[in-house]
Amino acid sequence: MGLDRVAESRATALSKTDLTCSVIIPWYNEVDNIANALRRVPELRCRTEVIVVDDGSTDGTAEVVRALMPQSSHLRLIAYAPNRGKGYAVQQGFAAARGDILLILDADMSVPPEDLPKFVAPLMSGRARFVNGTRMVYSMERGAMGWIHRLGNRIFNRLVSWLIGQRITDSLCGTKALFREDWRRIPMQDTSWGDFDLLFGAALLNLPLVEVPIHYRRRVAGKSKMQPFRHGLILLQVCAAWFLRLVFNRAARDRIDD
Repeated sequence: MGLDRVAESRATALSKTDLTCSVIIPWYNEVDNIANALRRVPELRCRTEVIVVDDGSTDGTAEVVRALMPQSSHLRLIAYAPNRGKGYAVQQGFAAARGDILLILDADMSVPPEDLPKFVAPLMSGRARFVNGTRMVYSMERGAMGWIHRLGNRIFNRLVSWLIGQRITDSLCGTKALFREDWRRIPMQDTSWGDFDLLFGAALLNLPLVEVPIHYRRRVAGKSKMQPFRHGLILLQVCAAWFLRLVFNRAARDRIDD
């Protein structure tokens, strides 16, 4: 089935009222942010569940979520120990999700939960099968992103864009959305971060991809879990592994076409 027909069939299917969304929120020691984030998750264009994945927190995050669950029938909690990394947490949330559309909301609320409907719209219209957030369009709040993070993001943007053959302006934005049926076909291996597995996986499956501008704000509580040098090395290794996979896949497709 061609991409146009896939998009058309997906748009038709998404007109039905029985489809659902799953918002996955991976957390690690974000007790000061969790309650506010859950209150701010907006109404989406489909019935929505919210899955909080407590990635081995030691500050009482899980207890806060459990206290809120009786008030919200759509709220679910996955908790485990020890800490395994954001990529692992996202995989656990996706595996437990029941929704047709999967969304990731970052823990620190630097991306406002109110922006989530922007990610659902391109999927429901059939314009995309993978939506990546970009923080590089609107002006950022002062102090939202340090210079070393900006530099690293620019380097990886160029590298990822070259590898997948499509311009990406924000490869490290954690807010993304895709269909659950597509995620099941993506081989995710990076347990530390996971963002590149999703981007490269979308490219491997030839999923129509669009970027959605979002407002990026300064963290108001807690501290960033991003370690530029450590995670930078991990992401380079992920890029190298996916480069080989994509090259092999393209070579195999060329042989079939010949």
